[in-house]
Amino acid sequence: MIKRLFWFTAGFALGVYTTWRANQAVRTTVERYLPDPVVVRLRSLNDAIEARQREIRARNRPMRSVG
Repeated sequence: MIKRLFWFTAGFALGVYTTWRANQAVRTTVERYLPDPVVVRLRSLNDAIEARQREIRARNRPMRSVG
């Protein structure tokens, strides 16, 4: 049981790390080859999406506590 838990945890951690590194590598490569105006526009779009997500979460918090 301990061996199985160890290997499950090790595999999960390795998968998370590999996914994170791949994401960073792709992001760096895309930013390197895209023209600067496109990168700026994508960053502003990402910021707008994150701001909208924060607004939605803030609006939903009071609804969850009422019920």
